[in-house]
Amino acid sequence: MAFEFNAAMSNLSFPLINYGLNEFSDAVSNDSIFKDFYREKNGSGYDSFTCEPFLTSGSVLQAEWFKNTAYFLYGIVFVVALVGNALVCYVVWSIPQMRTVTNYFIVNLAVSDILMTLFCVPTSFLSTLILQYWPFGAELCPSVNYAQAASVLVSAYTLIAISIDRYMAIMWPLKVRMSKGQAKLSILAVWVAALTISSPIAMVSCLFQPNPRYTMCNRYVCQEIWPSDHQQYYYSIALLILQYLVPLVVLMFTYTSIGIRVWGKRPPGEAENARDQRMAWSKRKVSFMLYLFIIRL
Repeated sequence: MAFEFNAAMSNLSFPLINYGLNEFSDAVSNDSIFKDFYREKNGSGYDSFTCEPFLTSGSVLQAEWFKNTAYFLYGIVFVVALVGNALVCYVVWSIPQMRTVTNYFIVNLAVSDILMTLFCVPTSFLSTLILQYWPFGAELCPSVNYAQAASVLVSAYTLIAISIDRYMAIMWPLKVRMSKGQAKLSILAVWVAALTISSPIAMVSCLFQPNPRYTMCNRYVCQEIWPSDHQQYYYSIALLILQYLVPLVVLMFTYTSIGIRVWGKRPPGEAENARDQRMAWSKRKVSFMLYLFIIRL
């Protein structure tokens, strides 16, 4: 299950795409300016300008080796993420013994990863690396950006829920564990929080023409256009805290405490080979889980 904390800072979930073709910082629609720009860059007349292919001639994005590599890598990511997470959901749903509190949370992680795989991987791949413009229409632009932001937050908060459940079970083993009903309510709360926090992204995401080339070719990019820089700045800070720093602090605290408790506590009674082997195996499993969560961060 791939964690979209992946590149946590870029996975601030701001789908602001650097298209690499922006010769101007602001959109300019004046035809004469574009003609001068084209002559200066190409040393030819405006009449020779074409929109197909849209990519700048000689760009590395047009190279066959780059396209083949990108298709191969993104294809692997798409298939593995979709099939792997779908199998997780199927196994937990089809085997009653697998329907535990922890596995409910893992299924929720899988669902968020499937959401990211279906809505974000293909669109980002095509619009960013292959076409360099948004071909999916104005309606999908805010939807895709919103789905990407929400799925990352769902993954982050689900990891928090798992860590708290593990923390309570190990630190206070005699207390009543979280019930399946409470786990489902926790998952609902995770989705409500994620959808609420990421909602501003859906409101400000729209199609935009960043330079005259896009204007003349009637091409657009999908990005966030905020009413003011202050609003974007404060939301970015809030998202950094809620999506990255808070989960990071909670996970570090809970799993560090779990590691100290598991590795620092000696089993009661006299030494026994079978029992010690079981304890060693349990410690290895805990360590493996810790490593997995660190990788997802």
